[in-house]
Amino acid sequence: MKTRLKYSAFLLCACLKAGAQGVVVIADIETRVPVRNVTVRTNTSRQAVTDYTGTFYLAEDYQSATLTHMNYLSRTLTRKEMKDTVFLLPKTHTLSEVTIWGEERKNTKALVRSATRDAKDYAPPAGLSFDFFELFRKKPLNARLRKKNQELLERWDKKR
Repeated sequence: MKTRLKYSAFLLCACLKAGAQGVVVIADIETRVPVRNVTVRTNTSRQAVTDYTGTFYLAEDYQSATLTHMNYLSRTLTRKEMKDTVFLLPKTHTLSEVTIWGEERKNTKALVRSATRDAKDYAPPAGLSFDFFELFRKKPLNARLRKKNQELLERWDKKR
């Protein structure tokens, strides 16, 4: 009877010890693919690295853990937040506004002036009225607009 009691106590301790280790999977939040080589550092100076399946084992005697990987944002979690799967956000590299100027940089003001002048010819009429059937009516251009369009096409052909 005493041996059974000792064996049961030993088995209970072994189960508690095995339950104290947590198995966690680290995955990409966008693709849900496990991430390998994530370094996990706890506040008790323990360290673990994920394998090819994104899993690592940590004893539960820590209060917080920091997950780091060169392609993902670092993340610090408490022991309660550390579930069976933890997702990491990929780092994104963005550029601010980029302005590219060609060789004809001096003629920019003239180009803007001509574009605004041409835009006035094609501007919609003033007012807020809307006629649905007007969309289906085909209107011929007046002589001035036809001439302007022809000049634009000729200038375009010359540049080519």
